Amino acid sequence: MLKIEELILEGEFNLNLTRTSYNGIRPGDVISFSYQNASRLGLVVKSKRTSSGLFLSTRNNTLLNVFLLDSISSSLFSLLVNNLYKDRVRCTYIDAPKILGSFLGKDNFRTFNVAKIDNFFSLLINND
Repeated sequence: MLKIEELILEGEFNLNLTRTSYNGIRPGDVISFSYQNASRLGLVVKSKRTSSGLFLSTRNNTLLNVFLLDSISSSLFSLLVNNLYKDRVRCTYIDAPKILGSFLGKDNFRTFNVAKIDNFFSLLINND
């Protein structure tokens, strides 16, 4: 399970956590949050329903599309940063479940109800 602390200790990236709300995120952002008392790390993606990663459900809940990064290795995280981080075009699940799914694991795609999200942070990553 990938943890932010591990990424900081490895020293490959300069990471800054910035407290934010779900309104401030875009596809390609890496986020850290708590959902039902569990810490999560994920990549925001857009889908058919949204260009921002957020959409309104049929039950009027605001939902967020995320690929969980909890189970990827640090080397795969490095690949993600170099190829998908902050890339608003590539971070889409519209016609790419095979591509993103094979890269990040198709079982890692989730939608989260933002009303149940706490401790919402955006990771600013610099790989100098």
